[in-house]
Amino acid sequence: MLSGDPLGIQFYVSVYKWSRDSECCSRKRFANARTYRLIRHRSVGSAGNWHLNMELVLTLVVALVAAVCGNEPQGAEVDKALPDTKTIAAFVIFRHGDRTPDHEELALYPADNVLSDSIFFPYGKKALTNKGKQRSFFVGKYLKQRYDGLISKLYLPDEITIRTTDYARTKMTALTALAALYPPPPAQRWNPDLDWQPIPYNTPPYEDDDLLYWYNCPRYLWLRDKTAELPEIKKWIEPYQPLFSYLSSHTKTNITKPEDVFFLDNLFQTLKNVGVNPPEWAQQVMPKIKDVTKIEYALEFYNADLVRLASGVLMQSIVNISNSLINDPDFEAKKLYLYSGHENNVAGLMAAARVFEAHQPNYGSTFSLELRNNTKTGQFGMTAVYARNAGGPSEILPIDGCDGALFCDFDKFLTLVQDVIWSKQEMDEQCKNVTDL
Repeated sequence: MLSGDPLGIQFYVSVYKWSRDSECCSRKRFANARTYRLIRHRSVGSAGNWHLNMELVLTLVVALVAAVCGNEPQGAEVDKALPDTKTIAAFVIFRHGDRTPDHEELALYPADNVLSDSIFFPYGKKALTNKGKQRSFFVGKYLKQRYDGLISKLYLPDEITIRTTDYARTKMTALTALAALYPPPPAQRWNPDLDWQPIPYNTPPYEDDDLLYWYNCPRYLWLRDKTAELPEIKKWIEPYQPLFSYLSSHTKTNITKPEDVFFLDNLFQTLKNVGVNPPEWAQQVMPKIKDVTKIEYALEFYNADLVRLASGVLMQSIVNISNSLINDPDFEAKKLYLYSGHENNVAGLMAAARVFEAHQPNYGSTFSLELRNNTKTGQFGMTAVYARNAGGPSEILPIDGCDGALFCDFDKFLTLVQDVIWSKQEMDEQCKNVTDL
């Protein structure tokens, strides 16, 4: 951007365009558009004025980001609904940003429509796009606003832990979100020209990661397929048999179940991320494709056995840490536990927390379980907070079984999730045990 090329402004324009399209910013579009026009007008002058233009641009971008995100903290509305409580610890899982398709998804693309690998340049396949990075950055901005006061403005290793799955896109999402969450204050600024500091994350081995259950847990896959054979599930699927035949004909592949349609839906979404729209034959049935994707999500977490395999270990960890925070004054816990994962992980933890309604979580969607304390009564409880879009806004989801309360008594919550929690050792034993299937 300092090379004298006026096209450097396009990065900031893309931030504006993303905010313009974001549901959370719809009420501020007029102000954003006005700011954008001013930036555009004052920044495309002669190359000789480029450095002066960039100074103005950077100043205006700050104003633009403020207009996009709002001045009120993202947690304000949530906190208004929970007076006299404070957050003790938060467990947050978010989906990665927009990505390119993977090889398995591309195998569903009609053979008579050849896609050149050049359309994925420079990202490559199954990788985060620039828009995905922008969205991930807004995840970090949301977390910074939501948990201001829970964590320090300084990066303190004792306050936060970050875990990602072993995918480039979830690692890059974590890194980009952390860049927004912890811009270095003066005490931690190590390079005067760089508003960034390195923050570490942990990644379990692919084959040993409970968050990747759909790849490394044979029992889960078997149980999901058996669940699809239940009479009530067959009733859901039966009306879509003509759709399966239609999609099979056009893709020249065998589309026979909701999972197949889900992967095809993902293919169209990820191709759109690189500017390739679904073919006309797919657009004609897109509402039905979306309906079947919802059925697939309902199927994936249909009963306690499936939920336990999907999120039981993570929920057990959340419960154990919370229990220790409540009952052991000497317990040294973090304040913020972040998990950079996939849409299945967001949906799975929501299902374990009894707040899930079948849908595919959006890129950058964020789900939090917050351990809170009533400052007047001393009571501890859990609150489920969902930001459907990267950057918010967030909403509280009533936990099923807590009588509509937004603050679910912790002991009650523990009773509600008891049938879906187990240890990593128990999961490993059950996942590999297919002899009784």
